[in-house]
Amino acid sequence: MIHQRYLLLFILLIPFGTNVFSQTHPKKSQPFTIDTTTKTVTPSTSPKRGATNSNWSFLSLDACGIETYLRQHPTYDGRGTIIAILDDGVDPGIAGLLETSEGKKKIIDVQDFAGSGDLYWEQADRDGDRLNFKGKAVLSGLDKQNIRAYDGKYFFANLSEHRFQNGLGDLNFNDSKDDNFGVVIFQDAKDHWMAIVDGDGDGSIADEKILSNYKEFQDVFHFRAAKDMDDNDGRFLTGAVNIFPDEHRINIYFADGGHGTHVAGIAGGNRIDGQTGFNGVAPGAQMIALKFADNTMDGVTVTGSMKRAYEYVIKIAQETGKPVIVNMSFGVGSELEGRSIMDEWLDSLLDAHPEVTVCIAAGNDGPGLSNVGLPGSARTAITSGACLPDDTGRDLYGLKMSNPVIWDFSSRGAELAKPDIVSPGTAVSTVPDYVMGDRYNGTSMASPYTTGCCAILISGMKQAFPEYKPVANDVKRALQIGAVPLADMTMLDQGAGMVNVPKAFDYLTEWQKKNFHPHQYVVTVPVPGSVKKGTAAYYRNGVYPKNSERTAFTITPLESSTPKTRERLLSFNAFDLRSTASWLEPVQSSVYRRGEGAFQVLASYDAKQLQKPGLYCGKILGFAKGAPQNSIPEFELWNTVVVPHLLTPENSFKSEVHNISVHPGKLQREFFMIPAGTKAVNVSLSSRDISSSVDAIIINNDGRTFSRVHFKMGEKDGVASHLITGDEMEQGVWEIDVKRGLGSDDEKESIIDLKVETAQLDVKQDWLSLPSKGTPSGRFEITNTGASELDLESATADVNGYERYIDTLITIGDEFNYQFTPNPGEADAVFYCTLSREDYDLFTDIAFQILKPDLSTASNGGFDLRYAQTKVDFSKKDPLTYTLKFKGGLANPQKPHSFRLLIRERRNLEHKNNFDLLSFKISPSTQTLFPAQTEYFTVSSVDPVPVLPIGYSFFGTLSFKSEIGKVKIPLSFSH
Repeated sequence: MIHQRYLLLFILLIPFGTNVFSQTHPKKSQPFTIDTTTKTVTPSTSPKRGATNSNWSFLSLDACGIETYLRQHPTYDGRGTIIAILDDGVDPGIAGLLETSEGKKKIIDVQDFAGSGDLYWEQADRDGDRLNFKGKAVLSGLDKQNIRAYDGKYFFANLSEHRFQNGLGDLNFNDSKDDNFGVVIFQDAKDHWMAIVDGDGDGSIADEKILSNYKEFQDVFHFRAAKDMDDNDGRFLTGAVNIFPDEHRINIYFADGGHGTHVAGIAGGNRIDGQTGFNGVAPGAQMIALKFADNTMDGVTVTGSMKRAYEYVIKIAQETGKPVIVNMSFGVGSELEGRSIMDEWLDSLLDAHPEVTVCIAAGNDGPGLSNVGLPGSARTAITSGACLPDDTGRDLYGLKMSNPVIWDFSSRGAELAKPDIVSPGTAVSTVPDYVMGDRYNGTSMASPYTTGCCAILISGMKQAFPEYKPVANDVKRALQIGAVPLADMTMLDQGAGMVNVPKAFDYLTEWQKKNFHPHQYVVTVPVPGSVKKGTAAYYRNGVYPKNSERTAFTITPLESSTPKTRERLLSFNAFDLRSTASWLEPVQSSVYRRGEGAFQVLASYDAKQLQKPGLYCGKILGFAKGAPQNSIPEFELWNTVVVPHLLTPENSFKSEVHNISVHPGKLQREFFMIPAGTKAVNVSLSSRDISSSVDAIIINNDGRTFSRVHFKMGEKDGVASHLITGDEMEQGVWEIDVKRGLGSDDEKESIIDLKVETAQLDVKQDWLSLPSKGTPSGRFEITNTGASELDLESATADVNGYERYIDTLITIGDEFNYQFTPNPGEADAVFYCTLSREDYDLFTDIAFQILKPDLSTASNGGFDLRYAQTKVDFSKKDPLTYTLKFKGGLANPQKPHSFRLLIRERRNLEHKNNFDLLSFKISPSTQTLFPAQTEYFTVSSVDPVPVLPIGYSFFGTLSFKSEIGKVKIPLSFSH
């Protein structure tokens, strides 16, 4: 299972129904203008752009004007800059990552902040050609290497493959996972340390390289089978060392995952796979590879690793004096957007170091709204969504495309004014030799593309203006203002639009000549619901300010670090306000601020124009007082109102949307407010053209996809439906996105009808007692709160298993372990873990594993939001004692913390003859329940009650037939 933390998707084929949004794309060289008549932001009138046609469409550079830019300025290719790749490691021995376009070493430094390759050494004894450790010969070949320790001391450490059994496992690809790789460490001169790694694990270092710290001479070695590498199926793993003598520690650095290497090639590869002209965005840039994720735990960051990596970036920037651009194609879901510990820490760090530019992936939780992940939710980050260039779609997938489109997986904004821009999120790129696939999709691929764009922009500016000093916000604003919006997509989908490098460079050039820096503003606004505040106004629950109510945006200029002066304290700034939507109006036509304080802009909404269900997006733009109509806005205030379809007694709790026009790649969003008390929802698609495939993606109130309906070509009766009930049931305002994928054979229009209908009832479990080995007893009450009768003739109540809750307050550390053993008659164990929103946002990552006694994984996963679950299946005779392991990566371990972990443990019972183990009779057995009618029901046992383990309670399911299908309601029993 690939989790959100690596923000990529492995997509080898685009099947029917795969969502890529087909759009028209204005000519890239045209600027924005403000159309004050229609009060919308539109691209300038221009001819329709031609098809994208990069020299190497597998990593399309023409899509963002990079080929044009580099043809005009061949040396503006990133030279003079450093790209820092924060990921799961980058293989420094791969074609495409060996040297820059100038012939310099490409990867100049590697570090492992996850500690996955850490070894602690002890002193050993040399006996001629052999190294002895604790009286046993551990390595030979020392004489052949002709090494002599400066002080006569030798040290030994051992790297065992066993520690990587839950990750890559076989480091030297000899089909064994129990090899050991000895390491000898010594000083060849005073205070200069060297090491030799037995890379083939044969016990001899005679054929190995002598290594210094990587950043000295970029020394590498190879893990390989203990024979000629030519016989190793072409597979080997590149390694390097970093030695920390004060700690008696050596770190063996290697990329045991392919993600970081792929990302690096996109950002700055040169001659990828040895192919002339096949380059990443910034082939002239050098790189540092900072590993902060542990692939033995599903690729999670560990406590402090992300923070240490960023601190190292600042150190490198200060030591080298070169511009550093960070790429982090990594993240998890955000519960309090923009306000996690890592968000706030990163904003604070980058505010203090504006010379460092940071690019982060938005996440892969689209196409629903409100799901940009952390720390891409940080204000200072350049957060990238993902698009698919038309030439890449054509050549990699055989798609008929005439314009770039946005990938459906790309995360969207709502509470946050994110993403900032979109970049190509599909590429063939560099991968380690042991990785077969090299074509990945994801915002993981879009972010390094943006990173490369930043590098070539800064490289160009440094060459054009030797006195130029990069400021991250300048680069970000140039990318945003120069971006080209994709038609029919909202700001929530694409931010400012698709990156356009030549246009961004024009803005940076103009600003440099005028010694101008765009101002930075921190925007906060109340957001209804659990999030409470964000950087954009977002109303999803059907209630928004009306009449005399207002939405208040607080705007705080981010001042420079220069000392305060009387002139600054008494400064005066005024802004004219304009709206981009007729339903959205600023209360003030102008606002001002005196001195350095914050100021407010009030927004009002025209309720008359917000009657029709749908998605309404608009901005209030603030311009310097008296600025020309086509000026660049000083700030933008995002406003989004969701008006849902209502399901009420008046419409019998049914809602239908007719005549939805669907073209390949096009998406239409519909929203439905699911009433309280809903126990089941049926979603159905009807098509008048059964020759097309259509999807309805069903998204919960938090913006996460949780179900879907797929209408296949030739669907019987022209209808496809899905009943959502039981544990799948979600509350709140649902978003249902209807789409056809670009994989469709034709480009003709399909007409779709969408219907949503619910089963409404109230169930009160007065008491349901089921003691161990006892007789079940009790009753429950059902009230029909819907608009149609309910048929309870087929009602059943089943016991599925037993459960208990584990409630733990963790005050020290970042780990919790719980041991458990299977009991007779159990099929599996499922664990549901919950944190509060505030506790979840203490972390950059959380691993959630089930380990066997040998510490290998029975289940390996992690959190993406504050809820997670994991499962282990039991065999018929399973004597194992398992360990459930919670391992959190705290963002800032220096900050005092405690957190509460709630785990719901469920043991599901084995089924007999495909039926639940224990069933109840319900009395009365036949009953029709009319609207508003309430009846009591009792239960009695059909089968013997199994033994209930101490501390557990039975759980089950009540099922019965309704007009829309079989409704399932969870039951819990006391004992």
